[in-house]
Amino acid sequence: MTWADMDPATHPFDPGRALAVVREVVSSSDPATDGPRGLVSSHSVARGLAERYGPWAFGWYGNVDQNPDSGALIRKPLGDTADNLDAQVQRYTAVLLKWRSWLEELAALFAESAPDVDADEEERRRSRERGVAPVVALVVERTDAGELWRVTCARTLTWYLESTGMAAEDAEELADDVVDGEFESWVAPDAETLGKARDIIGEHGA
Repeated sequence: MTWADMDPATHPFDPGRALAVVREVVSSSDPATDGPRGLVSSHSVARGLAERYGPWAFGWYGNVDQNPDSGALIRKPLGDTADNLDAQVQRYTAVLLKWRSWLEELAALFAESAPDVDADEEERRRSRERGVAPVVALVVERTDAGELWRVTCARTLTWYLESTGMAAEDAEELADDVVDGEFESWVAPDAETLGKARDIIGEHGA
């Protein structure tokens, strides 16, 4: 999914209605089994939320893990209340709100280093370069640089690059190259490593 799918600016959301909407989704019938989505799977709930809110509401799926060392963005258990729809509603609402909060925080961070609308390509490259460290720092803070933090980092850098006007495929390829080449699981990048990452992104297309 691209940043255009996630961007809160183009996907309105009323947090005050979230609990009621999640309750409807969790209780609704799964198309494949006819059972309540909340008793079928987290994937079914995520699909139901995406049908109601748009693709951004599916994004939390795959980013939830109760293991504190997993490197997941959201560390909450989901499976231990599988037979209790009311508990499921509370859990999924909390997860959805955390995910939305993450997207809104990213949008604000991206805006801080966004290039001017009329910026030329050189200015865009410099802008992208400046934004790398804050983006990576936020991901490290939220994931504690756990086992799978690089997955979140690559996705977040991709979205950041897209927000600066880079094509989605180019952004994904560049972000993957940076993360695979410079970052390690369990290790928060130091200043030297971040400098290399900034240089790679800043020099792209030069």
